[in-house]
Amino acid sequence: MNDYSFRASDGTGIYAAIWKTDKPKGIVQLIHGMAEHINRYDEFAKYLNSHGWVVAGEDHRGHGKTAGSIDKLGWFAERNGWDLVVEDNFLLSQKLKNEYPDLPYYIFSHSMGSFITRKLISEYPINPEKVILSGNGDFKDSDVIMVKLIGNIAKFFKSGKAKANLLDKLTFSSMNNKFNPGRTGLEWLSRDEAKVDEYIADPYCGFVVSVQFYLDFADGMSYLHTTDCFEKPPKGLPMLFYSGELDPVGGETKLVTRVYETYRKHGFKNAELVINKGGHHENLNEINRDEVYKTMADWLKK
Repeated sequence: MNDYSFRASDGTGIYAAIWKTDKPKGIVQLIHGMAEHINRYDEFAKYLNSHGWVVAGEDHRGHGKTAGSIDKLGWFAERNGWDLVVEDNFLLSQKLKNEYPDLPYYIFSHSMGSFITRKLISEYPINPEKVILSGNGDFKDSDVIMVKLIGNIAKFFKSGKAKANLLDKLTFSSMNNKFNPGRTGLEWLSRDEAKVDEYIADPYCGFVVSVQFYLDFADGMSYLHTTDCFEKPPKGLPMLFYSGELDPVGGETKLVTRVYETYRKHGFKNAELVINKGGHHENLNEINRDEVYKTMADWLKK
């Protein structure tokens, strides 16, 4: 793994990493989720390397080494934070394509990263060969309105940079409700206790994000309910929705199935849905991750 950092359009330094391999046959861009960072994908990136792909991904603003320090975690920007993160990932895609102009380009995205990807393929000429959307789902309009209401009240009385403790309790922390009582409160992530413990021990994981972050996130979710989201991407794009059977983000298959079916109704005949039986949210860190890795690689190859 090597440093692959770059400057965003507004001058922000974005940390990125690249995993190179001899005689690569393709590029896979990794787009990570909320409250984690790209170096958590080291094992998966090396697996993809072994199958001939060069792999790269960035730490989103307010995450990992892009944030720079613990006290700066969970903050995108003063304004337009969601759109800036989407644009950052487009810039990384162009950097990769400029370095490897003759190689096919793919995206693997997880959780919040999969929501970022859905706007990325709609609003930018990124043109991937295939896209994997892991841990995707849907949100009710009423949930988005609730986040915006509580967020704006908190921003008025505190600040956009204040920790969004109430919203965290209502959203992120509530993901574990159906797994309680549990050992850690994070059973929703994976059945592998060692991987959950790694997450807990990592100071760059599981942090409470800012009020403004939630407002930016709500803007992003609002876009996913627009016609543009389903009409603008190229209809022939192969898309793999991959979800754990017990993943709360995917509504225990119900929400991710709804999103998948909506894309199919809009003409995405190459969209596929795969459910990991018994899986939770982080399927790359599940007890059957060897099987998950192989499924991902086989789908990219076929």
